[in-house]
Amino acid sequence: MRKNEAEAPVVSDHHSMIEEGQQEAAIGAFLLAHQGHTRHVEVQRSAWTVCCYCEHCEDVRVYEVDNEARDRAIGLPPWPGANKQPGSPR
Repeated sequence: MRKNEAEAPVVSDHHSMIEEGQQEAAIGAFLLAHQGHTRHVEVQRSAWTVCCYCEHCEDVRVYEVDNEARDRAIGLPPWPGANKQPGSPR
């Protein structure tokens, strides 16, 4: 084991699903929660995920656009059977 691996801090990892268009709100909420030490915050954003990390308190949040919202955003039809209730005939 390398020295850096042995000293790596254990962080709390929170993963949440969000709707398309809610990425900015998720980032804003994270920044608000870390007001006072935002200079220690790093945000990495891609088309479908946002990862926020605060070095000061070692808080990590991952927000992912849910699959249905992603499919709607890129124009895919609904997945077959996606609207059926559990236990209903196919």
